[in-house]
Amino acid sequence: MSDTEEGIQAEAAAVVPEPKPQGLYASIAMTLTVLAVGFAVFGFGPGALVSLYAGMVATYVAVPYTVLAIIVREVVAHRTWRGDDDEPRNAEAIRFGLFRQRASFVTAVTMLAAFAVLVVVVVVVMGPVDRLGGFSGLAVFGSFAVVAGGFAIVVNVPLIYTGSVVRSERYAVRERIGAWRLIRATTILTTASWIAYCAFGVFFITQSMWF
Repeated sequence: MSDTEEGIQAEAAAVVPEPKPQGLYASIAMTLTVLAVGFAVFGFGPGALVSLYAGMVATYVAVPYTVLAIIVREVVAHRTWRGDDDEPRNAEAIRFGLFRQRASFVTAVTMLAAFAVLVVVVVVVMGPVDRLGGFSGLAVFGSFAVVAGGFAIVVNVPLIYTGSVVRSERYAVRERIGAWRLIRATTILTTASWIAYCAFGVFFITQSMWF
């Protein structure tokens, strides 16, 4: 690395502080509250019927949408790599200061944790799906999938399609500045959650044919 590149990296690191813990905690609390309230309404109330049919419809578009989202994100990221070093960047995105970044991270972790619990309960503890309560058990989890998946789309779409945010995040990871570890973890976890819930959607439709 040349002296010029080292100077740019040092200057960027100096003007992009680490995310404040208070902001992170507030974002975590807000995201979990939204997911909990949404799940309570659509999982155990009259909205359960709506989420059931919405989940069935969403399953058929989840796989192509996930593939499209990943492709778009990587295409946008590839284009931003050709930007100039002095091109304006989003300092908030670099330090993981945007609410949608934090909400995306928390939502992905929550979705993967819930998915892991489902797998353990169904496969390891309860055995066959019909011992978990059959279709009703899957419907409850399907309600959570609809709520969490919908919220994930809301917070992730701006991150995927906003070039300045993608450019800033990839720059942070490449130069190891700001909250690059959180940014990299969010990219990995969100992608994993998308793929996991696409698999669940296919499984849900397959099981529903037997009830």
